[in-house]
Amino acid sequence: MRKKRHLYAAMGCLAAAAVVLPVVTAQADDPQRVPLGGMETRSGDVVRKGTDNGPTDPASPVTAQVFLAGDTKGLADYARAVSDPANPSYGHYLTPEDTRGRFGPTQRRIDAVSEWLRGTGLSIDSATPRAVVVHGTAAQAASAFGTHFENYTYYSTPYRATTSPITVPAAVAPDILTVTGLTMPTGPRRKPGPPPQPTPGTPSANTTNDTGKRAAKNLAAQAGKPRNPCPAYYGDTPATDLPPAYGHPVQWAPCGYTPQQMRDAYGVTGTGLTGKGVTIGIIGISNEINILPDANRFSTEHGEPAFAPGQFTAYVPADARPEPVSGEEAMDVQGAHAMAPDANIAFVVGSRASLGDDVLDAVVQIVDRHLADVVSGSIITGYTPGAAPEAIAAYERVFQEAAVEGIALNFASGDSGGGLIDGVPTVEYPGSSPWVTSVGGTSLAIGEQNSYLWEIGWANDKSELSADGTRWDPEPPGDQSKASGGGTSTVFPQPFYQNGVVPASFAGTPPMRTVPDVSASADPELNLFIGVTQADRNGNLAYTVENGGGTSLASPLFTGIEALLVQEHGPIGFANPALYARHGGENYHRILGNPVGTKDTVAYATMFHDQIELVTPGQFADSNLKFAPGYNTTTGLGSPTRQLIDSFRPKR
Repeated sequence: MRKKRHLYAAMGCLAAAAVVLPVVTAQADDPQRVPLGGMETRSGDVVRKGTDNGPTDPASPVTAQVFLAGDTKGLADYARAVSDPANPSYGHYLTPEDTRGRFGPTQRRIDAVSEWLRGTGLSIDSATPRAVVVHGTAAQAASAFGTHFENYTYYSTPYRATTSPITVPAAVAPDILTVTGLTMPTGPRRKPGPPPQPTPGTPSANTTNDTGKRAAKNLAAQAGKPRNPCPAYYGDTPATDLPPAYGHPVQWAPCGYTPQQMRDAYGVTGTGLTGKGVTIGIIGISNEINILPDANRFSTEHGEPAFAPGQFTAYVPADARPEPVSGEEAMDVQGAHAMAPDANIAFVVGSRASLGDDVLDAVVQIVDRHLADVVSGSIITGYTPGAAPEAIAAYERVFQEAAVEGIALNFASGDSGGGLIDGVPTVEYPGSSPWVTSVGGTSLAIGEQNSYLWEIGWANDKSELSADGTRWDPEPPGDQSKASGGGTSTVFPQPFYQNGVVPASFAGTPPMRTVPDVSASADPELNLFIGVTQADRNGNLAYTVENGGGTSLASPLFTGIEALLVQEHGPIGFANPALYARHGGENYHRILGNPVGTKDTVAYATMFHDQIELVTPGQFADSNLKFAPGYNTTTGLGSPTRQLIDSFRPKR
């Protein structure tokens, strides 16, 4: 898929650790109030950059989530201990019940926070060890949290925003991790537009069923233009009927790879591992009702095993609207299934009804119920208009709980190319969290007999064939297209596992968290076949096969390989310390550069609709990514090899 979903959730700072306190009733008018420790809310950007439309109506409704702290330091310490192969506690995972009992708030502290909130006039919707959810009027919320509300317009979206720091009574301050829901959009949020659709009678260049391929070739032939013969592998078909580039003929790119090609190229074939007995969690935000039929149809038509009864389970909230069009989540499921065809899939759709955040809700479901052993999330939530810094503490806590329970979390690093926000290079969240594995993207060439030819950091430049067919316009490498997300965090310090592996020139001073950690195939022009149900311009639904792409695909591909590690090794939990301990050697493919201007510069030809394009991968001039061997902010440690898989096999 060419577009990644951009949601509106979490960035910010961690709250102060909790301490044990006696039960003290905090009254609504308690004069001893303190700022909520360490919390930086998203209202800052809304207030600074938005248009002030006046005070919020005091009677307007507000729903807030008061997340509870428990033993935050103890949880973080134990999460590191069980994740570090050098620690004696490595692999000593807990059940969800033990995790809550050991590190969650006591019932007395839940009751104390609930009693304070009830005393403010707010109504309690739910009170759990994770959060106390309340609702009331803006006037009641302003009084409870010692703040003031104004209405703003921010990036064309109406907002209610707090204009002063949030404070709480000193008696309950150590019990509160963070508060969300106070600064919120009050109208429809902007969403990415739909992907470009072919006009009636014009098939997508990525359509790979026989009818679509014949139509695409006929269309190009009728126009008197060369056509993509859709070679079976890279290097099979030089484009001799197109202008050369960099002093040599370019190659026609395959219209897509099969799952078998992807497994062979990444060294899965021959391991005897299929993911059997392991459950892969897929984080969803849409109830894509064709996700299973599409996956089974694709598998059946391409010689792959369809899902057996009970192998795929959807966890869908009651308020989720059925979505017949397939896309992001279908690609996630099929990417993971391609690498681990016998693994179970838990498709978990989040809801905003409880915690006010569908991505967070999906992760919480997986962790609280231990629905999966490894998890893939292709959701980008941070540093987009409407992002909520105050939610980060809630995210980080559940990520640490996952580590304690032996659940591996992987998130896409994004497709921004290390993009700028207000002139500052910015990494995406949740992938930038130090408690998840961030998966970046590559351009992967798979050759004859499914051989691994080369892999280049995904950062494509493109040119189009001129109208007279004699040259590329603009001159190659052309204009910057999509690229892997990556870079250096401005929020999180460098985690222990990156020390000594990430070059100081990337980490900065003081050293900060860098992403990605690992990588896999992401180039949308050179990637895995995906079967999806899509709508044309007339709204008619039809099943089609196209190549997927983006780090949205790289994440489930890598997660599928992690499922193989769990099958052989047992639970691996938070994998980064173990992955970084294996840096260097043959455990990762050393991703190549692609310098422009030499006869060895790689370039390939593709078709988008009826337009022929020249793609030059691995171009970083217009991005903020940095490339170097060993570790870089485009592909991290590199992509997985057979040696990496074998290195997780238990010693016998």
